[in-house]
Amino acid sequence: MNVEVNSNGVNKLIKYNILSDEEMRDIGFTDYAEDTWYFCRMIKFPKGHRGLNISFNVSIPKDNSDIQIDVLDEAFCQPYDYQYMLDKNPNFEPALVVKEQVEDWMKYLQDSGVISGHVYGE
Repeated sequence: MNVEVNSNGVNKLIKYNILSDEEMRDIGFTDYAEDTWYFCRMIKFPKGHRGLNISFNVSIPKDNSDIQIDVLDEAFCQPYDYQYMLDKNPNFEPALVVKEQVEDWMKYLQDSGVISGHVYGE
């Protein structure tokens, strides 16, 4: 599938809507860096997957520039490319867990009105 991406590698169809400061905080965003709304959640793995420390991160700039969405392997300070892993092995359990929770968080943010345009699996 060929998806057009923004300057941060995010599907161009995904747009953001900055809500009031109170609403953004209620949803779970912080703006400790005054120019960016930041959302971070750790992926929760079932027992047996010790040592996996994967995070889901969304950065929304307040200056209307491009949104950034990252899934990071915190132990190695690098992206965790679960989509590539699943392309190579569709049954790779850790990547399936990450995909499911990333999709859940994307749905949460879309249902909250912060993002739009996300299609499951893209």
